[in-house]
Formats: sequence, C-alpha cells, structure tokens
Amino acid sequence: MAKLKSFEQYISEMDRSEEIEDTVVKTGEPEEKDIEEVEDDAEEVQANESEESENKEESSEEEMVPVSEMLENCYANVKEEASVWESDAHDDHTIETYMIENAALVATLAANTLKEMKNESSNEAYEACLNQMVEAYTKKMSEMKESSNNPGAELED
Repeated sequence: MAKLKSFEQYISEMDRSEEIEDTVVKTGEPEEKDIEEVEDDAEEVQANESEESENKEESSEEEMVPVSEMLENCYANVKEEASVWESDAHDDHTIETYMIENAALVATLAANTLKEMKNESSNEAYEACLNQMVEAYTKKMSEMKESSNNPGAELED
C-alpha cells in the first residue's frame, strides 16, 4: 500500500531534487582550458597514438607465421580429426573420404583466395591459373604415389 506524503515531505523532497539537479549539471559542465593546455593534451594523445601504432606494427611482425608452417600445424590436427571422422556412426566416413573432403576444401579456399586477389583479371586468366594449380596438385600427388611404390625414392618439395 502506497503511503501518502505530507505537504512538508513533498516540499522537502522537491528542494532536494533541485539540489541534486544542480550537482548533476555542474558535474556535466566541461572544465575550461586555455589554448596551451588543449595543444599540450593534443600532442600527448598524438604521441600515445603513434607509440601504439608502432607497437602494433612490431607485434604483428613478430607474430607473423609463414602459411606453410600454419598448414603443417593444421595437418597435424587433420590426423586427429580424420580419426574421429572415421570412428563415428556413419559407414561412409572413412579416413579416405575425410581426406577427399579436405582436399576439396583446400581447393575451394585456394580458388576463392585467387579470385579475391585477382578480381580485376579476366575469366580466361583466372581459369588458366586454376588449371596450373590443378596440374601442380596432380603432379605432386603422382609423385607421392610413385614414392609409395618405391620406398627408396626421395621426394623433392
């Protein structure tokens, strides 16, 4: 049940609300600075921003890992994922089907990356490069087949 306020309580709270409002307004008003203080603050902010951008550039250079190394790490995980794929309830999930799916994924990523990087190229140039990529992949796979048949043969990377 709501309690009714007396007229005196109502007036005292009104006076208090004006006091609070005055405090809020004063707090929200910016402090005034002269031109020299503003220029000093601006120089400090710019110096901090340039230091931050230099630090970001240095850290990004240090963190940059070659794609070949990242792929080697990825394929270390592929072995685990292929095993999980093979052990699930689907009969058609084998290591072979997983690797075929993975090869298709890698081909899609490579083709899309090429298209994004050479978006101004003609379709003929794009298709020509895709054909070269197919040939390179096929050649490497053929070399791998031959080396598995000849255990003493060494592969070139």
